[in-house]
Amino acid sequence: MDIYRIYVVNNGADAQNFWCFLAPPQELVNDQRVFANSNVRLRIRNNANGHNYFEVPVQYVIGAGASNNAVGLGVKIVSNVVEDANIGEMWEANYSTVPPNEGPTLTKLPKVSPGNTISIVSNRFDKVKNQDNDWFSNQSFGIKTTSGFMGMTWSPEPQETRILTPKLRFYISIGEYGSNVLANWDQFTNRAAVVHVPTSFAFEKCTVIYTSTGDWKVIKGEPESVA
Repeated sequence: MDIYRIYVVNNGADAQNFWCFLAPPQELVNDQRVFANSNVRLRIRNNANGHNYFEVPVQYVIGAGASNNAVGLGVKIVSNVVEDANIGEMWEANYSTVPPNEGPTLTKLPKVSPGNTISIVSNRFDKVKNQDNDWFSNQSFGIKTTSGFMGMTWSPEPQETRILTPKLRFYISIGEYGSNVLANWDQFTNRAAVVHVPTSFAFEKCTVIYTSTGDWKVIKGEPESVA
């Protein structure tokens, strides 16, 4: 498994919360119903000593959940069940129809997902009846890291198939987003450092610098003080 390390250097005037978000697969880029979801963050003092970094193993995960919280901007969503997923696999998220208010299951199917993709299939369930009874399904895709989950979450449709082509691109941003609280992509993408795999890395390491003027720099390899 490849493991990428993103060092973060804060040259700003104040301590900041730095968040790491995963860019969505191409199939989800223009879907306004898909929200960013992350609990991967570091609080770093200005000009802090030592090493501050995000360590990102490339282990994709899919998640499925159901709760009284509707999927939407500013809502906290944590999936009930999360499974490791690999390229070429197809998974079924099986949601119940109320009553009772049961959580979903995830099952790997014997079928193969096309090309360099991962597929998530939703079963036949009554979404309207569930939501009328304040029971809302959610579905997630992302990466599992040493610090938690980064990815995206949406409300699945019955008998829907999501074919996803993972894109290894990360956004490093500052702000108060909230752990696992859903955000719109434009809340951070326009003022974030963009880290590409593998072009931003040297020996699977890169450095993101937040400057004193509020700009971002992305440099291959470790910070100079570490190298």
